[in-house]
Amino acid sequence: MPTISRSKFQSTIDVMSNLENILQEPLENYQIEKSKSFAGNALAHKFRHDYPAAIENLLIDKTRYKVIGSPGKGNWTDCPWIAILDTLITETAQKGYYPVFLFKSDMTGVYLSLNQGVTDVIENYKREAKSVLKLRAEDFRAKLNYNDAEYSTEINLESKTINARHYQAGNILAKYYPKDNLPTETALKKDIKTFLEFYEALAYSDTSFSSHIEQSHFETKQIRLHWRIERNTSLSKKVKKLKGYTCEACNMNFVDKYGSLGEQYIEAHHLRPISELEIGKVKIDIENDFAVLCSNCHSMIHRMDDPSDLEGLRDCIKKS
Repeated sequence: MPTISRSKFQSTIDVMSNLENILQEPLENYQIEKSKSFAGNALAHKFRHDYPAAIENLLIDKTRYKVIGSPGKGNWTDCPWIAILDTLITETAQKGYYPVFLFKSDMTGVYLSLNQGVTDVIENYKREAKSVLKLRAEDFRAKLNYNDAEYSTEINLESKTINARHYQAGNILAKYYPKDNLPTETALKKDIKTFLEFYEALAYSDTSFSSHIEQSHFETKQIRLHWRIERNTSLSKKVKKLKGYTCEACNMNFVDKYGSLGEQYIEAHHLRPISELEIGKVKIDIENDFAVLCSNCHSMIHRMDDPSDLEGLRDCIKKS
């Protein structure tokens, strides 16, 4: 059979009138397309581009979340997937944790699963990878409030491939949609929102900090979010590339002090006032929301009442 033409599989953005088609279309056509050439296949293209774009349109903060999908790399995979990544946690599906649509290999249904990146765990733990994923999943579940009757703690992808078996072990919570009873667009949007809330809850719980100041529950979330942003390696690299390696408070450059040892060394500091961080609606502005600081200045600005007050830190340095 010839590969389905692009005219039949029009762009999701143009013709997909509802989100159910993101689930229905693969369930109906994936096994047929899987028997054809992978290169240039229109359904494979939609998994990589159109389906992620359609889901991304639902998200409040498109700068923070990244949606990616995969029908396989160079060849068809048994269980194609579409994942929603919080870039403050991970920018790759190979590690971290994230909500993901996982299609069963027999295409009888699809799971919306809060799951874990398996590649990194397999590489690090080898034969023990499944046990590690299961233990981590149990730990994650213990941090969430959810209705036992509504969500599954175990999934079955009907596949014997290594990744599928590890995704089954890595499942934290899941909701199953059988092919003959797919959710409405409204219901699916609601489920995606709920899983993003689970995702957010885990993100706040896995950032530890200590403070002598008592915070409300919301303030605690804001502080944890601030630290997650500041410690994000990818963001830090972008900030340094844009702003350079001279401290914006005291003008120190590590090369001047340490020679070649200090090349391209500086720390990125998130300037956005913690009180202004909106949980779940954070937009990342690399140019205006960050400063590059030497280690001493970075430590000192965190001791100030307002860690966003760069001018105040400069004034402190001048007075001393």
